[in-house]
Amino acid sequence: IVESKVGLVDLITSKFPSVDIPFSNFVNMCPRLQPRYYTISSSSSVSPNTVSITVSVLDEKMVGGGRFKGVCSNHLANLKRNGSARIFIRPSTFRLPQDTTRPIILIGPGTGIAPMRALLHERAYQKNVLGKEIGKNVLYFGCKKRNVDYLYSNEIEAFKNDGIISDLHLAFSRERKQKVYVQYLLAKNKEEVCDLVLNKGAYIYVCGATAMGQEVRDTLTVVFATYGNMGPAGAREFVGQLQSDRRLVQELWA
Repeated sequence: IVESKVGLVDLITSKFPSVDIPFSNFVNMCPRLQPRYYTISSSSSVSPNTVSITVSVLDEKMVGGGRFKGVCSNHLANLKRNGSARIFIRPSTFRLPQDTTRPIILIGPGTGIAPMRALLHERAYQKNVLGKEIGKNVLYFGCKKRNVDYLYSNEIEAFKNDGIISDLHLAFSRERKQKVYVQYLLAKNKEEVCDLVLNKGAYIYVCGATAMGQEVRDTLTVVFATYGNMGPAGAREFVGQLQSDRRLVQELWA
């Protein structure tokens, strides 16, 4: 049912046409549409009058024909210029360290780049406008192909050229025979990760799919256990402490 993307209407009209139910009962049975949460991808310091979001529009072909479209993403995509949408804003879980000299490690493949873009804009504002010294900004970004879904590529490359992004690690999973993902690059750069986190007090921010977030957490645990000389139990405790101290922040979705 889930893989075929069958909806409630399809169930009673195509899959089980013998179902006879009053329309009012059917409506009462339907789950209410839930709000969709998107992470803000803009800095309030740089754009005080604008809130930006990064949305992947869900529009896929169904097995039995027809299109499967995401309700909210397609609604947003079809809004006309100066159109309106009902929104509300929640407090963000992503907060830059108060000490601007602390390094940050940003891990945001796909639309998970949204809060990382906001944080990079804020770091650029701290450096270029407020004249503050900022620590290293290390970005891990991944997508399928560079020429298809390398989101905000111009901004990212400009940040790299301007020195806002200290190290840029890109994983284009479909451009080579052996697929590569951000967690693979994280493991590959184990010495840098250990140095930034253990010696320089770096903060780590992760945004994206739940599975990716868990693999990033597992990768960090292995890196700290092996190259941080903590052992498996010590590394798990350390990663947990990073989360408690808000030095490891994850915003994930299924």
